Amino acid sequence: MNNKETMWSPGINGIFPLPLYIQQATGKVFDVVDDELNTLVNKTDFSQREGWNADTHMLSPDPFSGCILHKNDCRNFIKFLQSCVNDYLIPIIGHNNYTYVITDSWLTKTIKGKYAQEHSHGTADISGVYYIKTTGEDGNLFFDNIHSSACANVLISQLKAKEILPLETGMLILWPGHLKHGTFVNRTDHERISLSFNICLGRRGFDQIYGDKNYD
Repeated sequence: MNNKETMWSPGINGIFPLPLYIQQATGKVFDVVDDELNTLVNKTDFSQREGWNADTHMLSPDPFSGCILHKNDCRNFIKFLQSCVNDYLIPIIGHNNYTYVITDSWLTKTIKGKYAQEHSHGTADISGVYYIKTTGEDGNLFFDNIHSSACANVLISQLKAKEILPLETGMLILWPGHLKHGTFVNRTDHERISLSFNICLGRRGFDQIYGDKNYD
């Protein structure tokens, strides 16, 4: 934790904000990433996760035991992600002398009537999603208010219960991995396809890199 000075102002001030990052892939970057990820989608066999509720989304094989991006050499997306991670981290930590690992990544297919139950990504420093196919109306990502356990407090009860994120093909969102989130039910006839991933930053005892910083 740091002790950076806060710029206070008269009246109501917010404290302990959480950093969330949104970026849209555009132009040539979008084209090469879109082609690469749709090629991956087309050769992926999606299935329901055993033990999960029947109305939850489908996933690519072995979703939480490896990195589908590295296994399939998705270097165009990894380079785009590198740029976004830089944009996200450098203003927060104040330097670019860091390393990270994409610990796992997987594809998600959400058809009509399906959704993602509320959950968090445990010990990941950063979690994220990239939308490969969406109409923008097939089930937005949302985050629970981290103060929801104190909702009986009159002040807290006036805060938003959930923050709903935008939904667009080519959009990437990054957030602290511990945040509880889910998606609304897809009520359209369109199947939403997304890529999810977890990132851990290098630190003492966890300092490996798998090419994530310099993927050429």
